[in-house]
Amino acid sequence: MSKYSALFLGLLLSSTLLVADMYWADDYKSGLKEAKAENKKILILFSNEDQPASEEMLWTISFDKNVSDYVSEHFIAIEIDVGYDSRQGYKVYKTPTVYFLDSHAKKIGKPLTKKLGPVKFMKKLQEVVGE
Repeated sequence: MSKYSALFLGLLLSSTLLVADMYWADDYKSGLKEAKAENKKILILFSNEDQPASEEMLWTISFDKNVSDYVSEHFIAIEIDVGYDSRQGYKVYKTPTVYFLDSHAKKIGKPLTKKLGPVKFMKKLQEVVGE
């Protein structure tokens, strides 16, 4: 194995470990049940794997350590790919769109309809939590 192959493999494994810290609910209904049981807010990311902005938002939530830790502590995160999954009655005109809900599935504020970097997204999360 070349040193470049080993380096690539190491980076791949370390990025996989970072994702393991970020929990995403299996589906919409189970996410709602978990949020109610754990008294956590809900973050729903409507994405489309064919849209780079959706993938960047997913990356921000999953791979930025500060963001992923904060989301894991305060939210149940659900990703819905609008290319494959039902929108569950939510209005999604473009991706990414992020809805925030309380533990009883009531909407908190307006949906976020643009990708944000980690710093701005963290501020939005703190606003939703009330910090």
